[in-house]
Amino acid sequence: MKKVKRILGGGGRFIVLLFLIAVTFSYAMFQGGFVSWFLFYSISPFLLYSLLLSFARIHIGEVQREIKPSKLHRGDSASVTISFQNKSWFPFVFLTVKELGSTTGPSQIFIAGWKRKFEWTYELQNVERGAIHFNGLHVTITDFFGWTIRNKFIEENKTILVYPKISEIKYKPFQFQFEYGNMNAPFSMVKDSTLVNGVRDYQAGDKFSWIHWKSFAKSETLRTKEFEDRQTQELMLVLDQSSEKNFDDVVDLAASIVTSVVKNHGDISFLSTGKKDYYFPKIKNHNQLEKVMQHLATTQPTPNQSVEAVLANKVGFINSAALIIVTGEITEQLKQFFAKSSNFTRGVVCFEVTNKEKHNRSISNVKVIPLSKGKFEQAFTEVMKP
Repeated sequence: MKKVKRILGGGGRFIVLLFLIAVTFSYAMFQGGFVSWFLFYSISPFLLYSLLLSFARIHIGEVQREIKPSKLHRGDSASVTISFQNKSWFPFVFLTVKELGSTTGPSQIFIAGWKRKFEWTYELQNVERGAIHFNGLHVTITDFFGWTIRNKFIEENKTILVYPKISEIKYKPFQFQFEYGNMNAPFSMVKDSTLVNGVRDYQAGDKFSWIHWKSFAKSETLRTKEFEDRQTQELMLVLDQSSEKNFDDVVDLAASIVTSVVKNHGDISFLSTGKKDYYFPKIKNHNQLEKVMQHLATTQPTPNQSVEAVLANKVGFINSAALIIVTGEITEQLKQFFAKSSNFTRGVVCFEVTNKEKHNRSISNVKVIPLSKGKFEQAFTEVMKP
């Protein structure tokens, strides 16, 4: 059967077409009579169309692809609309279009005729995190009976990113309470020079810029502005890529935490511990957050990577911040890191994304909080629980 298909494909179809023309004409010539000539004249237009289609120039242009919504998150659905024009002089009977790329796009059959503009819409359901590549269109043109088949490949490259699914997490600064009774408070008190709370007598060591000159002009006594103390908390979020368990959900939680902290003007840095570690310091604005989201859209687990080694190399950054680790499994490597963490961190919390019922626990003075994907919004609330 495969051998017959190969013979009929390409040039073989053209030979069969010529053979049909010769057979029907010979039958009419030698048989004679109304029936034989009626059969020849009836089939001749179809045979002639198929013959001309074999040589017709195919020109498909102005291909456009519109995807709505333009920004996708894992689990979303998208509508893809493809439009193109047939600029060929020859009328086509049947025109089949199929999407090429990483998506399994359905095909669409058009009855073309002299129609020039075509539009086709299909749905992408429950998209997965990562990059979706659209490479172009495969256009197949056939005659009435499939005697002649022409193929046209139209290159039209486009790539869209499917971002992690974002959950609304209520952000609040937190402290670390451990079962042993000691508490690390990863806060620093800073003076907010934009908020003046009052004035007081000048003291040695006060900055020159803090002097309240209007008060000095009236009383000729040096007075100093008194500012409000503002409590700050710097966080370091670490994505553990050494485990493949629930990895997409782990990435979703990491993306949700970063988004929540940045949205609420918190101080956060992000470290990805993959084959090549990526460090994003001091994420403050939308552009910095977008770079993190683009990385999280395409990152994959690397089971052979030692997360302990990556964290040990970043000890300088970890020392200055409270550490949040997001993982899908508490491995022996993580336990080894937990045992050493009290030496150089200001506090560690580990979120373990799991489908099993587990309770909050401590491992080597590190608070481990299990979260299922439906409870991500409780992440910061769970940290405050004893």
